[in-house]
Amino acid sequence: MSVRYSILIEQLAVFISSRNQIDRILHDYETEIKKIVSEIKAYDSSVDNIYKLFRIQNGLSVLLYKYNYPLSDYLRDFIHEFDRQDEESVFYLIKEIVENKHFLNNG
Repeated sequence: MSVRYSILIEQLAVFISSRNQIDRILHDYETEIKKIVSEIKAYDSSVDNIYKLFRIQNGLSVLLYKYNYPLSDYLRDFIHEFDRQDEESVFYLIKEIVENKHFLNNG
């Protein structure tokens, strides 16, 4: 085996391990988002929950736009839906989550 090939295989192992860790973290984010959206739908349509989602969106958007990391359709849709973060959109999003049973296909 060449040194170049050995380095390639070693780096590939690091890459796969890192990608698996990132994907697990993204799965946790997706679960958290769905939980918050469900809370808003069910009983707690507070502005605080929307701001929690905004904070998550701000972090995840870096993965999409800066690093072009492949995200699930759900996370890409979430990033798009929560892109506009002003006071008017807060109340629009609450209304949309509560009234639209298919919001983010989480119906």
